[in-house]
Amino acid sequence: MVLNGQITADVAGLRPVDLYVLNLLDIDGETTPGDLAKRTALTTGAVTKLIDRLARLGLVQRSHDMSDRRRVRLTIAEKATENVGEGASLFTPIAKRMDDLISSYSAEHRAVVFDFLVRATEELHEITNEMQNRRVRDRTPH
Repeated sequence: MVLNGQITADVAGLRPVDLYVLNLLDIDGETTPGDLAKRTALTTGAVTKLIDRLARLGLVQRSHDMSDRRRVRLTIAEKATENVGEGASLFTPIAKRMDDLISSYSAEHRAVVFDFLVRATEELHEITNEMQNRRVRDRTPH
């Protein structure tokens, strides 16, 4: 999966983290730089540089939150949606293969696979949060 992500990013002319962030924005619709920092385990400075780069490429748009003008909202730009979004040609081959693969299983087996993936995602999310919290604690002077 890591290799596929690297190659896919290379084909798109992006870095893997760029592609990950664009996928997050495509799925979520919008987010904040702080949320991206948490979800990518990058520093806020690194996220700012990443957003600057993606904005220069015309892939991400910034706007101010209407309820709090200090807060920045990020959305995926139309140019990125064409290349990274759900119907993007970049992902058509992998989507087709994954659809064909999951369709080859019976409904009962698909239910087991989906249950596993949901539970595995929850476990990975939990352990990732624990590791991030540990990293923050270890960096904090005592």
